[in-house]
This record gives sequence, C-alpha cells and structure tokens, in this order.
Amino acid sequence: MTPDIKMTYPEKKFDVLLAGYFGFGNLGDELLLKAALKNLAGCGISLDKIAALSNNPEETRSRFGIEAFNRWSIRAVWYALGKSRLMILPGGGLFQDATSLRSCVYYWGLVRAAAVRSTPVAALGQSVGPLSGKFARMLTKDALSKCSYLAVRDLSSEKILTSMRINCELMPDPVLSLEVENIQYGGAVLVNVRPTPEPDAYLRPVIREAKILRKNGIELFGVAMSGEDETLLKGLNKSGRLPLREIFYPKNLEDFLKIAGLARAALGMRLHFGILSTLCGLSVALSPYDPKVSSFAEIWDVKQLKSEESDENFDIMRLLTKSRFRDKKIFVESRSEVAIKFQKALERTAE
Repeated sequence: MTPDIKMTYPEKKFDVLLAGYFGFGNLGDELLLKAALKNLAGCGISLDKIAALSNNPEETRSRFGIEAFNRWSIRAVWYALGKSRLMILPGGGLFQDATSLRSCVYYWGLVRAAAVRSTPVAALGQSVGPLSGKFARMLTKDALSKCSYLAVRDLSSEKILTSMRINCELMPDPVLSLEVENIQYGGAVLVNVRPTPEPDAYLRPVIREAKILRKNGIELFGVAMSGEDETLLKGLNKSGRLPLREIFYPKNLEDFLKIAGLARAALGMRLHFGILSTLCGLSVALSPYDPKVSSFAEIWDVKQLKSEESDENFDIMRLLTKSRFRDKKIFVESRSEVAIKFQKALERTAE
C-alpha cells in the first residue's frame, strides 16, 4: 500500500491539475485520465483535490467526478494553475509535430504559464516525437526541461530527450495500470485503423491481413478509438476495402470489454487499442505507424505488420491459434511500476 503523501496547502484548492488531450472523445486519452485518478487515489489524493483541463469540462466532471476547466479559456487555465499545488501531464504524445505544430505550442505555453504561476510540472508516461521541425524541438526542450519529474513510455522518446540533455526515466504506459475482469472470448477479430500521412505504409497492411481473415470466414468488427477512426472505418467498409460486420465506438473501458468478448484476436494501429487488447488477453498484431507502437510491440511480444504487399514470414491465421497473453505477473509489475512513478512525481514536488 502506497503511503499517503501530504500535499494539501490551505491556499491551494487542488493538489493536482491534470492536463492532457481530454474531452475530445479519444478513448486512449480518456483512459489515461482514468489511470491517473486511480494512481493518485493510491497516493492518498482524493477526487475533490484533483482538477483537469478539458475540451468538454461538463462531460469530464460528469464522467470522472472531478472539477474540470475549459482548456481553451485563458482565464480558466490561469485560475486552475493558480489554485493547484502541482500540474501533471499524465501520458500521451503531447510533444510531436507529425500532424501539426499546435500540440507543441499549446503544451509549451501551458508549462510556461505554470512557471509564472509558481506551479511545478511533472510529466508521466509521455511519448516525445516525431519532431521534424527545429521550432518543435525547441519548444519541447524548453517545456520538458522545466519538469520537476519526467518519465517516458518508450525508448525512442528517451533517446530524443537524451539528445536534448534532459534526464528522464522509463515507465509503462499508465493505461497498463488499469485492471480488467476476465472475459468470455468469441471467434471474431477486432480491427482498428486511424488516419495517417502514410496510408500505404501503415493502413494497407491492416487491410491486407483483414481481407485474408475474411476470406477464411472470420468475422471482423471495427473498433474506433476516436471520431476520426470511426469516419475512416465507415468509409473503408462502405467502399468494400475493409469488410466489417459492425463498427463500434467504445466510450469507456467497460464498453471496450464488452466488444473484446466478441473476439479472440485484434488487428490494428493505435497504441491504446493494442494495450487494451493485450490487457483483455487477445492475440494482437499491430501496424507500427509510430515509434511508441513499435516499442510497445517489442516489449510485449506483439506481432508488427510489414508494409510490403505480402509478408511471407507471417500467416495472419496463426494469430488466431496463438496462445493468449496469460502472464498475470507482468501486468502486476506494470501496475506497481506506474504507481511508483506517480508517487515519485508527488514526492519531488512535496520536497
């Protein structure tokens, strides 16, 4: 049992302010928030002492039982920072310019504002990069060098930060600290895809293997982790490129567990789709569109799909007969390690 960490100060309303990609309907990020609350509770931080910045504050308040502020309101963010003892970035790929520079600019500005408000910042379970532009690298270095505690979830991120001369530790993705109940497995395969600048390299392998499964009589269920995933899945299904029996868009962990009960394997792209499928005990194959996906696949012995027209060394049908991941010890170790990192983040601030 982790000892309670006394952080409450009379002049501060919140012990922890959580900042991430919350309130956008992305299941992976919502589960990062859920995992953060679980681990903070283990450190003795109650829900009334936790707040979050969100794109949809009302939904975040209702779903998680914490105070939430509009992440786009300068006044609300300024108030939240001033009323918080510590700000934690509890996971995700916040510092990257693969899609645009906006994410780097936003979180850099947030960290700078925290400094002005004398609010320390800790970053946990981060993926850093890709950072193709000099300005993105500059913003990332400036922001993360100011963290009182920093832990990343993959070796690629550690390498980037080392090149910036920023010290960090490694940790599992915080979602791996969530516990799932035993489920009854079905015979289908879950399929997840996401938009990517290089669809031929990363989307095509998923479609290729899914078609092989369907030709062998295996039912396919699409699983969207975000709204853009759902749009892409519907388009591919309508065009006949990805023949799906049904498309699901789970909003929480419980929804995903129900869907996992239909399947025996999972084929996809997104990191948290792979993590949840692994937690559920499904056999998993992923298309490594991002270094964080490759890192997870290597650590957890997950098959990585190749971009070539065919992969002679891999038979997708073997995925259905592969032994499911049943080593509970490694899940327990992951939960323990994540809990330790949250405890360290709080201790560094309380010193």
